[in-house]
Amino acid sequence: MDDLGGAAHHELEDEDWFFILPCDWRFLPELGPLASRRRVFFIGPAQMNQTVRSRELIDLTALRALFALWVFAYHVNLHARFAHFLGPLGGLIHHGYLGVDGFFMLSGLILARADQPVALAPKSILRFWGKRLARLYPVHLAVIGLLAAMFLGGSASGMAARDPARFGLGELAKHLLLVQGWGFSHRWAWNYQSWSISTEWAGYLAFPALAAAFAAMPALAAMFFLPLCFFCLGLVDTSFHGLNLTFGAALLRFFPEFVAGIATMRLVPLYADELPGRAIAGAGAVILLGFSLIGSDLMMVLGVWLALAGLAMQDDAQKPPVIGQIAPLHWLGVISYSVYMSFAPVELIVSQGFRHWGLPPEAHRLAYCAAMAVLVLGLAVILHYSVELPARLGLNRWLDPKKAEALAVGAVPL
Repeated sequence: MDDLGGAAHHELEDEDWFFILPCDWRFLPELGPLASRRRVFFIGPAQMNQTVRSRELIDLTALRALFALWVFAYHVNLHARFAHFLGPLGGLIHHGYLGVDGFFMLSGLILARADQPVALAPKSILRFWGKRLARLYPVHLAVIGLLAAMFLGGSASGMAARDPARFGLGELAKHLLLVQGWGFSHRWAWNYQSWSISTEWAGYLAFPALAAAFAAMPALAAMFFLPLCFFCLGLVDTSFHGLNLTFGAALLRFFPEFVAGIATMRLVPLYADELPGRAIAGAGAVILLGFSLIGSDLMMVLGVWLALAGLAMQDDAQKPPVIGQIAPLHWLGVISYSVYMSFAPVELIVSQGFRHWGLPPEAHRLAYCAAMAVLVLGLAVILHYSVELPARLGLNRWLDPKKAEALAVGAVPL
């Protein structure tokens, strides 16, 4: 330690910042005039832990973009039927609904990193729930408002919805309460893809108890939860002949993956410096692509988990990013929630428009895909910068001023 301190002393330039941990205090006298003419900060363990936790994992932000693009391609293919032109990659498009499973695991991992532990006190729990609601609800509410305006405008102009019951008041109440993915709804309604947001909300409600349980056990104990989570997921996969579960059984799909994400984050700091994160992520990608040819949802989710764990290790060890340095991908990851939430209104407009003009999407694939891409991205940009970000800033200034400050300067952890 003395050698390190001496080296730091000799190599520092006048404009350097010098951070000192408590274990370095014994060589503070060697700094002498250094401390008086340079900016020296003393950081305790709690401060260092908070600094590490608040640092954005840019590979995982970019991975969010890939998950969103995967789900987007799946939805577009339902109308345009382009997957068979992609040869071996067609299976990947057909299983694009598994991008949501990636979000579920990523959500557990990021919460375990950024918000653990949540004190099991009413005030702390309510603050945590409020922060998560600030993340989800404003965009969700804005899209519901947009769909309501489209429904009312269409009805007034004589272009009634093909399925008016989809916009019933009962379904609206479920969406407003975020319980439509808990088995209370059994149809596509309103902002249909928000079933996954509903299940995420269930995970957020359970997270303080789950985090406390994991914090009370040794970190290595999390290793036993991973095979248990995938065993449970395998039972779901076998029972339902796949994992494309949305309404009635969505929570059976969600919780094993959410808990797997939490368990993964408990293990990542233990092995990030020793294990090759880039190679693990690459192996996950190979498994994902390989089993997309066979059509095994469970094994594809395992591949997604490996990729996620590998990238988390790469980032945690502060090694060079694998995909996070791709600026457009990173930016798309930042706005990926708004991208995902834009699918329903845009799909409704574009698919109905093409049919109205006598242009079957399957016969006009390129035009349909281009229209979907442009309008989804456009709406996502509007939602992110005019709804999502301002709402998070405003609500976090009240709930979590430090996070609001990080959001304001663009340091937005997942």
